Amino acid sequence: MSNTITFNTGRTYTEFGQRIAARRLASGAVVMVDIDRGIDYLLPVDTELNQRAVMRAYDDNEVIYPSDYEISDYYTTRNELRTVAATVNSI
Repeated sequence: MSNTITFNTGRTYTEFGQRIAARRLASGAVVMVDIDRGIDYLLPVDTELNQRAVMRAYDDNEVIYPSDYEISDYYTTRNELRTVAATVNSI
């Protein structure tokens, strides 16, 4: 199973929809990038890495903050996911 997922929710925030990329960090937390709304979040360790779980955590604002040891990994991953999310098919 890959540690990165991508999908388009179909929500019409932009002409592209809402393109999402998410990846689990070594700590277990999940970095999620919404390229169309220009936002990114760190989701809790217990968030499963699938579209439904990521969107539930996102919609319910289950956001956590990176710890000192995660911060570098978080920003590196977030930047990589921005590139990945931009390749997701538009609606």
